Amino acid sequence: MVENELKRIIQEEKSLSAEEKLHKALERLLAGKPLRTKAKGLLTLNKINNEAGLGHSYIHKFKKFMDDVAEDAIETYNNPEVSKPDTPDLSENVVETEDISEIEKLREELKHQIDLKKEYRKERNELLAINDELEVLNKSLMFRVYELQQEIEGELIEYEHHKK
Repeated sequence: MVENELKRIIQEEKSLSAEEKLHKALERLLAGKPLRTKAKGLLTLNKINNEAGLGHSYIHKFKKFMDDVAEDAIETYNNPEVSKPDTPDLSENVVETEDISEIEKLREELKHQIDLKKEYRKERNELLAINDELEVLNKSLMFRVYELQQEIEGELIEYEHHKK
């Protein structure tokens, strides 16, 4: 689902200018629904840049966006109790830190599945080693049975001759 959403947004963003991509990225970050970055942590220019899918430090080419939009949004997001009187109240767009985005939940589930896979692999390898040891023991016991049968066979023939 998240992968399809990311593909859809990437397709839509192909027709947008870099500044429009920055605006969309900032909106997703403020809504707590980023697609390319983590929802947790401080909001930074670099995080906005990465969420927009732009090249390294590309956001710095948009001084007006940085000064008029990004700086105020970052200040309000990172310090919600301290807001400038002339800035719009963005606190309703800020997601509480306890909320984990769907991407974070999927990452946690993936980590859990990877850990389980490692654990199962370890158990399988231990069982294969035990199986190998049992095969060796079984073969040695089978050979010992063969040796004992050979010894008894000679004595059995002598016993049958004495019986007649």
